[in-house]
Amino acid sequence: MSWISERARAFTCAGNGLLHMIGSESHARIHVLAVGAVIVAGVVTHISRSEWIILVLACGFVIACEAFNTALERLADATHPEDHPLVGQAKDVAAGAVLVSALASVIIGALIFLPYWLN
Repeated sequence: MSWISERARAFTCAGNGLLHMIGSESHARIHVLAVGAVIVAGVVTHISRSEWIILVLACGFVIACEAFNTALERLADATHPEDHPLVGQAKDVAAGAVLVSALASVIIGALIFLPYWLN
């Protein structure tokens, strides 16, 4: 298999993973809808290039955290299907990381958009 076809296969697998996450996780769908709303708000508000960079990083961080959370949940369920307190704690911590990233992104969005909208 050539280097290019190996890379293409890796991108396909990554895309399939994201599609699976979005298709199976309601919170992931909410995050994707929020990203869409941020994009629309950014276009309508005419934010600066540096503000776009910050928003892209914030949105990407939330989606990445959601993907890690989903992966951890799947791996935990596959390796220990019955309830276990440590597995439950691990899942809760991963979900907490998603919550922290989402709250930080909301604050970033407010810091960027509110000055435009209040003037």
